[in-house]
Amino acid sequence: MNEQSGKTPLPGTLQERLRQGRFVMTAELVPPVSCDAHELLRKAAGLKGIADAVNVTDGAGARAHMSALAAASLLLQAGIEPILQMTCRDKNRLALQSEMMGAAALGIRNLLLLSGDDPKAGDQPDTKPVFDVDSKTLIETARRLRDEGTLPTGRKVAGHADFFIGAADLPINPPEAWMRRSFAAMSAPWKKPASRASLRS
Repeated sequence: MNEQSGKTPLPGTLQERLRQGRFVMTAELVPPVSCDAHELLRKAAGLKGIADAVNVTDGAGARAHMSALAAASLLLQAGIEPILQMTCRDKNRLALQSEMMGAAALGIRNLLLLSGDDPKAGDQPDTKPVFDVDSKTLIETARRLRDEGTLPTGRKVAGHADFFIGAADLPINPPEAWMRRSFAAMSAPWKKPASRASLRS
């Protein structure tokens, strides 16, 4: 995965803080089951000025919530830097590519790209999962849109998607070599500033 964005991070952003080697703290926010923007902003208010960025979940727990893209846009307007979570579970590649372009147009730069929870774990277990692409392909799509300004077909995209791309891993009894590589990478985040990875335990 290409980790160079080709642009200098904006001052004060999550990307810039990581580039400087500073300790950062992010928080996770599950959008409400609500059509009321104020309800989302009430939930987020306590994080403003404390968390460096707020991760907006996408259908957390395989349940319906206010859309992550809408919630991330509302947070940005309120002066809270969002991390937009996008999953492969609910949308095909066309919808995911469109959502990425929409996020860029709204000024959302941080992406956390995931597979998504199994719908059987949610409150509507008969939901059919999509998984048209996997998370690795989704990450490459975002990288290509950012670095080359094209869709996977090669079609040129107008404007610029200045994404800071993140992924997550769930290491369960990983090989020792994997652990050494992972912790070495995490100990020097400023060397590879354009993307980030989150380890879940």
